[in-house]
Formats: sequence, structure tokens, C-alpha cells
Amino acid sequence: MLSSVTSWLRDMAGTAVPVLALVAIAGGTDALIMLHSKDLLAVYMTGNSTRLGQSLIAGAWSKALPLASVIACFFVTATFAAWLASRLPNWRAPVCLASTALLLACAVPLAGTAYPTTATCLIAAGIGAINQTRADEPGISFITGNFIRVARHLGEGKFSAAAAGVVRWMAFVAGAALSTLLDFLYGTGALAILAATVLAGACVALLARDAQQARTE
Repeated sequence: MLSSVTSWLRDMAGTAVPVLALVAIAGGTDALIMLHSKDLLAVYMTGNSTRLGQSLIAGAWSKALPLASVIACFFVTATFAAWLASRLPNWRAPVCLASTALLLACAVPLAGTAYPTTATCLIAAGIGAINQTRADEPGISFITGNFIRVARHLGEGKFSAAAAGVVRWMAFVAGAALSTLLDFLYGTGALAILAATVLAGACVALLARDAQQARTE
């Protein structure tokens, strides 16, 4: 039984399923942020950067400082996760996912009907970490870039690659839809469920790592 499970995990690690799961988590996180953090984004730093520029010109420091804080948390954590992963390459996925789960969990007691800046910063830091989970996928949460790749693949006649990109977008939408439903049913508990899901993903990644290591020995 155990050998069957480890074999399944090893095989699954080489498919698109792990990436799609990460994309769905990003979509779910983005949905919660849009529902509860109207002025700050945790998944996309493009919007935060645009708003930061507008706030600086308007002299709205009360808006600029939270925006700068969220961007800094995302960037610093993404950098630290990349640094850590480069030194622990065999532990990359478990470490990045566990870090994300911890950061999301820390945001749960702070979250309410409206997410305060501190909660959004923690969530943004978690997204920064999850974007470093795969060495070959530096932009897990970036759907705009995915659309650009799909368009390029279609233009070059690479229809299989384009279809994979469309499935990726669908995973993001599915994650956002499920997270919205969880928020409707459980309120702030939806963020806790998301954190638990990421932690479960870290455990699966650890088992898959052990299975892969056992195969090479």
C-alpha cells in the first residue's frame, strides 16, 4: 500500500497537477483579498505599484505607506524563499509551501470583514514564498503573463502548449470560485482553510521528495 502511494506521488510530481494546484491557491487567495481588502492587493504587485505612484503624486502618505509595505513584504519574502531554496534545492517545494502556510495562518486571527494592512502584508508575503515553490515556474500567480504565453503559442501554431495555458487559467478561476464559496459559507474561516490546504500541499511535496529520493538511491 505504502509503495503504491509513493509511486503515485512520484508520478504525479512529474505532471501538471502540482502547478495547477499552486495556481488554484493563488486564485483562491486573490478572491479573498478582493472580497476583504479593497485598497491593497496581495497577489499582484502591478496594481499596488500603480496605486503607490498615484498616492505619491497626490501626497496621500496614509495610502502610500501601506502599499509600500505590502510590496516590500512580497518582495523580501520572495527573495528570502529563493535564497533558501537555492541552498536547499531538494527541500524547495516543502519549505516554500510550509512558509506560505505559516504566513497565511498568522494572518487568520487578524482577518475580519475587512483585512487590515498587517493581514494583507502576511498574505502577500505568503504569495511571495509560494511563487518560489518551483524552480521552473517563477510566476505561479501571474495570469497576465500566462495569457501572453498562450497568445504566443497560438500565433506559433503550438496548440498543445496553448491548451495547457488555458487549463492553467481555468485552474486560477476555479480556485477563485471555490474560495469565494468558502468565504460565503465560513467567513474568515476560508483563509484558515486555504492555509490548511497549503500545509497539506507541503506534506504531499515532502512525501513526493522522499519517494523521488528513494527511487534514485
